[in-house]
This record gives sequence, structure tokens and C-alpha cells, in this order.
Amino acid sequence: MLEAESNQPPRRVLIDAGVFIGALLRGDPRHAEARPLVERARRGEFASCTTAGILSEVYGALTWEKAEPRHDPVEAARAVRLLIEPPSAIVVLGENLEVALKTVELAAKHRLTARRVHDARHAAAALTAGSVSVYTYDPDDWQVFVSEDLHIVGPPTTVTQLERADR
Repeated sequence: MLEAESNQPPRRVLIDAGVFIGALLRGDPRHAEARPLVERARRGEFASCTTAGILSEVYGALTWEKAEPRHDPVEAARAVRLLIEPPSAIVVLGENLEVALKTVELAAKHRLTARRVHDARHAAAALTAGSVSVYTYDPDDWQVFVSEDLHIVGPPTTVTQLERADR
């Protein structure tokens, strides 16, 4: 059955921080690819989501001293708000007890430590919400969750990179 024909809401693609960062920083080499993708998500051309943790990473990257261009905190906050405030169609996934338990389950199962626990948190939020696809420029961080049925589906340069690695 096609997704549009079911009674289930459409599955959303989780957008990882690097995609947003690439879209927002003109000096980022990913900008030309990421900007149109994020704009399509904002317009609702495909069902998309993110997490508050990912948005925090974006804010941090925008205010980093080496960001091009570097945003001051007020500018960074405005940029992040524009990603998700209406009329944006990007959904921010909630985190609750179920997500917290799934986070520690994934972290323990995949023996993740330190900052990698944040990857488990994002994956847990996506999986709990029924999202099984992710757009990321950091496929190595997400490959561990493929066994959980979370698939890297974009952006195109990442898919190409993964296809080359499979050969």
C-alpha cells in the first residue's frame, strides 16, 4: 500500500545538523546542495523533522569562531527559529520517557560513549516518532543505526559517497 493511501501519517525524514549548517553558512562547501534541500523541507515539499538537540548543534556551529559567516548569538537564534517556526513545515520531534529509554537502549546496544550518545538520542527520537530515514553529511555517525532500520537517504552527495564505499 502506498503511504499516501494509508491511514498513517507520512514518514518524515530526519534532517541532521550538518544539512542545516550547510544551508545556513554561505562559506560552507555543502551550501549549494543543502540550502535548496532545507528550503524544500520548510515549504513542506517532503515530510521532514529534526530534534531540539540537532537545532542546538546548529546554533553552536553558527556561533563558532570559524563559522563562515560567524553569527552572533542573536543572529544564530533567529536563523534557527526561521528553520522551524511557521510557516516552516519542519517538525521538531518531542522527547519523552520513551525516547529517553530508547536512547540508553541504543547507546548500550551499540556500545556508544561520550558524544556518540547524542547520536543515539537523535536516532531514538526519530525511531520513536516512526521516522526511518535521515539526511546527514555524517554517515559514519548514523551507520550504526541502519541495523535499527534507520536509513541514510540523502542528501545526494552522501548517497553517492555511500554507494562508492559499498563497491
